[in-house]
Amino acid sequence: MTRSRLPLRRCSCVALLACLAAWPAARAAEEAPRDGDEPAKPRFNYVLGALVSSSPDYAGGDGRKNSLRPAWAIEYGRFRISTSRGSAFMGHGLAPRDSGGASATLAQSDRFNLSASLRVDKGRDGSDAPILVGLPSVRSTLRARVSAGYAFTDRWAVGAGLSQDILGRDGGAQLSTSIGYTWPVTAQTKVTFGAGASFGDRTYLRAHFGVPEGGAGALPAFSPAAGLYSVDAGVEVMTAINRRWVVLGAARVSQLKGDARRSPLTVEPTGYSVSVGLAYRCCK
Repeated sequence: MTRSRLPLRRCSCVALLACLAAWPAARAAEEAPRDGDEPAKPRFNYVLGALVSSSPDYAGGDGRKNSLRPAWAIEYGRFRISTSRGSAFMGHGLAPRDSGGASATLAQSDRFNLSASLRVDKGRDGSDAPILVGLPSVRSTLRARVSAGYAFTDRWAVGAGLSQDILGRDGGAQLSTSIGYTWPVTAQTKVTFGAGASFGDRTYLRAHFGVPEGGAGALPAFSPAAGLYSVDAGVEVMTAINRRWVVLGAARVSQLKGDARRSPLTVEPTGYSVSVGLAYRCCK
């Protein structure tokens, strides 16, 4: 019997390869100077700061983990390397959807942007929470991601990102979607409201919410199917103290859905995270 559609994992690989293949042409078209114009010189920007945050110990957990960690980003023209929240200090959006790593802009206009990135997914092990002891670890891996965004107006924008475990470590594929509204309160302060939904293939859901036969004591075996697994909403406030220093505060609430919510590992389906940071920005 012939399948009518490709699995999500195969589709995600095809999408990643197609976008990466289009990169050279898109880059050349954008960088080509107009008649009488000189090519624009790439700019070098960087951010150095620190972030205090509190979040659930794992998706669906009822514990908390608190941390103080560096937040930085280095940007040269189309290319950027950053920590998971470093890009937020550069004004690149609500950062739970920006997971850091190395990224490159493939195509960009006043309203649309397309980018590709690589990042390390640290996975999860039994030390994250007592309920996870005895379960197979979610192995760390390298994820490739293609992201696109479109601004309907100066304030409203939508985005989507497709990521894939490219090392074959059972990380699977994820699809995230978002919508955001930016409110420029003053010339120094802006507030961004956002909401989104996340989907995963069967491999991703089984790794993060599945329980194998005889895998963890009294927990029953559970094998989730692909689909929507989380919705979220958040707010971010960024204020420039002066030309160089910026303060950022963010809060987000998320709720597990579908099989992720029904998983024996899900103790608290609704979780929240908060973070506050300070950073120094510079451009050359």
